[in-house]
Amino acid sequence: MIIDFLKKNNEAIDLLSLFLENECFVSVIVKLELLKYPDITPDEEYIIYEFLRLVPIMPINAAIERETIALSRYSKIKLPDAIIGATAIVYDAKIVTRDPHFLKCRYEKLRIWSQT
Repeated sequence: MIIDFLKKNNEAIDLLSLFLENECFVSVIVKLELLKYPDITPDEEYIIYEFLRLVPIMPINAAIERETIALSRYSKIKLPDAIIGATAIVYDAKIVTRDPHFLKCRYEKLRIWSQT
């Protein structure tokens, strides 16, 4: 969802703007994923940092580690997605996503919000 927002997708802009008006946060993994691209321009990097300045960035802690292991074993999703999911579980939050991997995940503790 954040990547769509940064690509100026109107639906994502409206949706993320709504969530930014309420309590939201991102996993440190989201920050790393947003900034990992080798061809990122200085303008894109600036926009990402400006976005990240608006939301708390949640670090990985022992509770997230335990939940990541459980979620990974159950769903077989990739490790970064499992960390993002575990962060949401630990902080009792919903994941806002358009990622098909999350949309297919049926882990009972994981709560997902999607328009699709």
